Amino acid sequence: MDTPRRRENAYYLPPELRDQEIAPEQLFAEPRSGYGTVYVHKGRDLHRRVVWVATWVDEINGHSAGIDQVEGTRDTVLAWARSRLAAAHLMPTAGGPGWVPLPDTDDEIDLPPLTD
Repeated sequence: MDTPRRRENAYYLPPELRDQEIAPEQLFAEPRSGYGTVYVHKGRDLHRRVVWVATWVDEINGHSAGIDQVEGTRDTVLAWARSRLAAAHLMPTAGGPGWVPLPDTDDEIDLPPLTD
């Protein structure tokens, strides 16, 4: 059996909460082929650097049935997104909130910069 993770170095917590077991990472099912939407956008990694992100979300009746995600360089993320057999592939609109279909070629994809 796996040893549970603990908050051993959680100096920022009150002493009574240190060294408690941490709940296991929540696992999501894989999205179903032919269903869901792949969203390509920009995000930030743990070091606050801007990275490209693609998230495949498969929903049934408004509830997540499966989620898959990748982050990295533009080429890596676009290749991953295009290889997913989702029902739709979207990117943010250039002028405001909302999503538009991913263009047919990667050369036409220019995501707006992130705003803090």
